[in-house]
Amino acid sequence: MESRNRSLTHIYNDLIVVKTKDLEECNQELDTGNHNQIIRKALLTYKHELLECLEMYDQYLMNKEYVGKP
Repeated sequence: MESRNRSLTHIYNDLIVVKTKDLEECNQELDTGNHNQIIRKALLTYKHELLECLEMYDQYLMNKEYVGKP
């Protein structure tokens, strides 16, 4: 269990680094003033993240169903 917690902590820390970098890039783009392109990218990012969440939820449901079977 401890190795799993370390792995999750490592993943979490990596995600923080990536999201911080993404936020810095977004702020730089906002400063350019090209708002149509920014909104298009934001919508695509939102769509992509939503699909990833749905995939993770599907995986969670499949694992939960698998664990619940005798």
